[in-house]
Amino acid sequence: MGDFAKRQAAQITYAEEQRKEAAIQANSESQASVERENLKRKLGPDLWLSFRELIVAKCQAVNKELGKEHYRSHDELPNKLRVIRLSPVANLSLEFFPDGNRIHYDSGECVGDYLIEIDGSSGQAILSDAYHRTFEQESTAEHLLENCLEKARF
Repeated sequence: MGDFAKRQAAQITYAEEQRKEAAIQANSESQASVERENLKRKLGPDLWLSFRELIVAKCQAVNKELGKEHYRSHDELPNKLRVIRLSPVANLSLEFFPDGNRIHYDSGECVGDYLIEIDGSSGQAILSDAYHRTFEQESTAEHLLENCLEKARF
């Protein structure tokens, strides 16, 4: 009975240590997740503002280059932006959802969401999608104005 008791005690001790380590790991991952979500909530509004300003600036640059109004942007509400292409008429709507850490875009056939994530190396807020692909703000703004508005119906 001595060997049995020793083996059982060793197995029980090992199992308890594994459970403790797993609990510590889960707690650590949970804390990291909470910290990441807090960082998204903190940095997300600034990312939205810079992205919105970038789109408006690109619209103004095209208008200036053409010498006439081609794009009209409406950004009166803090979490919404609407861009209208005047000829041919098309509409692009963007809305920032701070609680969901996402930017929703809709131009009719071009609909989706950009998620706000935190870049692991820089700690900065970045645009991403559900497949964890990252998107650079400038090329994303151009994509929305060129490709999405091209497919849009008013």
